[in-house]
Amino acid sequence: MARMSSVGEPEELTARDAQAQAKAHAGDFRGAAAEFRALARDYTRTAGADDPATLAVRLNLARVLGTSKQFGKAVEVCEPLLRDQVRVLGPEHDDVLETRQLLASLRYSAGDAAGAAEDLEQLLTALSRVLMPTHDRITKVKRDIAFLRRAT
Repeated sequence: MARMSSVGEPEELTARDAQAQAKAHAGDFRGAAAEFRALARDYTRTAGADDPATLAVRLNLARVLGTSKQFGKAVEVCEPLLRDQVRVLGPEHDDVLETRQLLASLRYSAGDAAGAAEDLEQLLTALSRVLMPTHDRITKVKRDIAFLRRAT
């Protein structure tokens, strides 16, 4: 007889994560955001706040909020997420770099060009430790910082 999965078990959480992502891809951002919020609570309860899966769900929530143009809410999710990711994963981890980039984009979209430039400066510092100075990503971040500095 197959074991039934109860709320909060890994199989059920993984399925709910896939459903939330499907909602987001289908354009149901409100439904996806609600599900990602619930998933973040459930992952925190079952796996712990510092588990990479919990951090990934929080990142997905920030992405969905940004996609639905709820930039202020997305920044509110991203800021503590970034602090937690740096503490748990380290400043050069791919997820941390992605979150820094996302946070800069969200701040810019929310009208905070100076804050976005500061976020990109931190991203540039981290990238400079792991990539060659001539890497395309470093060049692009430098160009974006210059653009943002002119916009402020």
